[in-house]
Amino acid sequence: MAQTDDALGKAKLNVAIKFSVPPGDHDSVLRGSLTTPKGLTDLLLVRVWPKVAGEANRAASAKGGASGTGFLLSRGGLMATNWHVVADAKNIAVAFLGWKDTVSAEVVIRDVVNDLAILRMTDLTKLATTCPELPFQLSSSKGVALGQRVSTIGYPLTTILGSNPKFSEGVVSSKTGFQDDPRSLQISAEVQPGSSGSPLFDSEGNIIGIVVATLDAGRLYQVASVLPQNVNWAIKSDYLLSLVGMLPGQSPVLSRTTAFSPEKAAPCVAIITAW
Repeated sequence: MAQTDDALGKAKLNVAIKFSVPPGDHDSVLRGSLTTPKGLTDLLLVRVWPKVAGEANRAASAKGGASGTGFLLSRGGLMATNWHVVADAKNIAVAFLGWKDTVSAEVVIRDVVNDLAILRMTDLTKLATTCPELPFQLSSSKGVALGQRVSTIGYPLTTILGSNPKFSEGVVSSKTGFQDDPRSLQISAEVQPGSSGSPLFDSEGNIIGIVVATLDAGRLYQVASVLPQNVNWAIKSDYLLSLVGMLPGQSPVLSRTTAFSPEKAAPCVAIITAW
């Protein structure tokens, strides 16, 4: 059960919320029902990835595709992202900052339950000049503190905001996710559709999470007459570390080679398209 108060001090409203992942949605949404005194209302949490028109992205087909974000794990072409970005895709393309074309990639291993995937680029030629210095590294999220500063770099709303990576920052709002899900962190750093798979950094450049979802502001306003204020979630990095550990004979995960800064990190974060 949940309780809400409006700003004018009106009577409290008791609501019951139930969520499920319906078949065919590939974990892209959580659909639920919210019971109020006025009856049953639908509620929706949206994974942060969009559908984009084919002509809006170099790698998308004429029928369009999903667009998300990923980040480099190894010089062997390994990258991390969310599973829902590439779920059931026949084609996956990757492009880093400054690239004029894309390189195809394939799924190496996936964790559907925790919405994670590791990809491998099929052509490593362009990596020779990509991300010359690595200002971040994958780390455990066990030491994350409530209220600590975090930041992220991704490719949100590329058809509107453009194809350059976007930086945002905020704090860890909660050490658990939606309805106290222990696998996630709640963060206030701004994310939008296309941010899925973005790395979540602490102040030293440790990757402590992978951006995964945001609360649907439009739907929440319809059912509760309030707009959420930067209510977003990231999967804790420990689940990605476990997935990396299942890779047999792969290139080792990269370690940080320079001090963290958004400017240095951006060339190591890629836009991913799947169709």
